[in-house]
Amino acid sequence: MPLPPVAFYSIYEIAVRWGCPPADVAGWAAEGQLKVVAGIPPVRCGDEVVGGLVEVPIAELMCMFRRFGPSDDIGRLKRVLKPGSATWAHVTEPSDGLPIRSSDLMVASGSLLQFEEERDLLRRPASTIGASPRYDWDSMYAWLTVFLFEKGVPDTQTALVALVQDWFVQNSKSGEVPDESTIRKRLTSLWRKLRGEETV
Repeated sequence: MPLPPVAFYSIYEIAVRWGCPPADVAGWAAEGQLKVVAGIPPVRCGDEVVGGLVEVPIAELMCMFRRFGPSDDIGRLKRVLKPGSATWAHVTEPSDGLPIRSSDLMVASGSLLQFEEERDLLRRPASTIGASPRYDWDSMYAWLTVFLFEKGVPDTQTALVALVQDWFVQNSKSGEVPDESTIRKRLTSLWRKLRGEETV
């Protein structure tokens, strides 16, 4: 049975997903376009104890997502909204608010997908979390390491590039092969080290 879809995304993951600064994501959330939640330990809100997954007022935590200058590592959560409630509960204990890190703030996948659908973001080419690279450079380097150990270094860089390009032709699952100039750029530093022209 496959794993269920991801339930929550951190603000930093969303920033990478959309190719924008985390401050932008936090700003849209502060405007009410995204709902930000966090899992918190039990805290006292007056006569009530609240804990678990709650909505947080991201606008009050923007000090952790400054566009310019250093951001605060820790913010103070002074209000929370329980699931199903329309009234924000004020945190009374700890008296100065609950310490929270920016990495603790999350957006539910449903809210994220709705935001993307409304803005047609799903049709735009963008890098996604865990996306596979276009070419399998890691496997190529593993093969090349063994090749150089067993067969030695080719006489010219052109010969080395040709060997690598041939490997991609034989092993590319998508049928795509990097062009010669791309391979040459990737191998130039390695070639110089192999020839003793560059030191680490």
